Amino acid sequence: MLPLEHSVRAREDLRRLVSIPSVSARGECLSECAHAVRDLLVAAGFQTEICAGDIGPFVVAEIGHGPLTIMVYNHYDVQPEDPISLWHSPPFELSERHGRWYGRGVADDKGEFISRLEGWRLFRERHPGPLPFRLVWLVDGEEEIGSPSLEAFLKTRFQDEKVDVCWWEYGEIDSNGRPIVLCGFKGVMAVELRCRTARADLHSSLGAVFDNPLWRLAAATASLRDRSGRVLVDGFYDTIRKPAQDERNLAAKPPFSFDSLVEATGGQKVLHGIDEISFYAAMNFEPCMNVNGFFGGYAGEGAKTVLPADGSVKIDFRLVPDQDPQHVVGLLRAHLDRHGFEDVELIVHDANVKPVRSSTDHWFIQDAQEILEKHFGRQVIVQPSSPASGTAHPFVEQLGADIVGIGLTHHGAMLHSPNENVIIEQFETMIECSAALFRRLAERAAGMRPQAELDSADPIQGVTP
Repeated sequence: MLPLEHSVRAREDLRRLVSIPSVSARGECLSECAHAVRDLLVAAGFQTEICAGDIGPFVVAEIGHGPLTIMVYNHYDVQPEDPISLWHSPPFELSERHGRWYGRGVADDKGEFISRLEGWRLFRERHPGPLPFRLVWLVDGEEEIGSPSLEAFLKTRFQDEKVDVCWWEYGEIDSNGRPIVLCGFKGVMAVELRCRTARADLHSSLGAVFDNPLWRLAAATASLRDRSGRVLVDGFYDTIRKPAQDERNLAAKPPFSFDSLVEATGGQKVLHGIDEISFYAAMNFEPCMNVNGFFGGYAGEGAKTVLPADGSVKIDFRLVPDQDPQHVVGLLRAHLDRHGFEDVELIVHDANVKPVRSSTDHWFIQDAQEILEKHFGRQVIVQPSSPASGTAHPFVEQLGADIVGIGLTHHGAMLHSPNENVIIEQFETMIECSAALFRRLAERAAGMRPQAELDSADPIQGVTP
């Protein structure tokens, strides 16, 4: 049971952060929120600094020394609140209804940050001595716009440094209250195809003479995948890393039914070859291509017989290890040219987020699984990869970290939507889990010290450097 003073303090800290409309898409209140985050970390005992980013500043906090370096990654920026009319309470005020807290950022990611911070305070209240491992807390101000500064910042601020584990900015709790430990994230590549066939729209009778840009875009798009969803670009699958046996074993036993996924999403048209068993492996291991939208021509009421002059289609690819987005861009351009679509322009909107995946038998994952099951009282789901994406690859490539997602984002949290929320009971349980995780890290680090140091050290508190 979480002590009342910790619950009250966490709620008030979350209320303060939610009240700051730190919307990175508008560049709004980012410095104000960064300073609020810094103040919380300073009060929690960290040496803290604010570092410039391209859009919003980073907050970096450090404490401790030892054989393990753990990085906790969160972000303080949030999505825009629109459409405001669909909110049942003001988006930048913390409100409580039916056992939940509501407000923009209450889950993504201010709630995740505060649950971990309060867990840290609870841990330090019980174990106040010198910390036997190095803890680095990085709080990003640009995550919701793709973290454009992150890769360069890590390269300069943490040059030649190594991190053992990066505790990623979020994790999940399913509709049955089971914590989900995420061991990886897919990469993403977002592009746009554009085609122009005339100076201006033409009378549709001229379709007997001139080609149609929307037809060309439809044909180009249709050439990219088959009815099973398999991408038809030559070389697309060549570099993919095969899942390890333990990953395949986990994916072979879906933790939720295909019917429940259909019910939750309302999805109706299933790809050829997907069934109640294979769907979960596809979510974890398969890349995919998505058409995000077609644009061009006349879309008003009634009919307008016109031959459009131009059009566009937006597409994203979700990628898996070891596909490189920049390499896939080249393969896509070659595919279009080879199939007679040299005139179709390829615009790249995002080709920087690479896929990552940590081993499912990593010691941190095993420790977290044990702690989560104890505190939540439910079986933990270890998921080889989230089907979603995040800018996690710089932590792996530059810092050598294993990425693990553990957190409190439940499946009805309404992320990026009106009425974003967290379940208060799960929030408080995650505080206790965070405290237990920090304690386990201290125990593990203390056990890694040379024997001469261990002889004179408290096994939890470690030794003064």
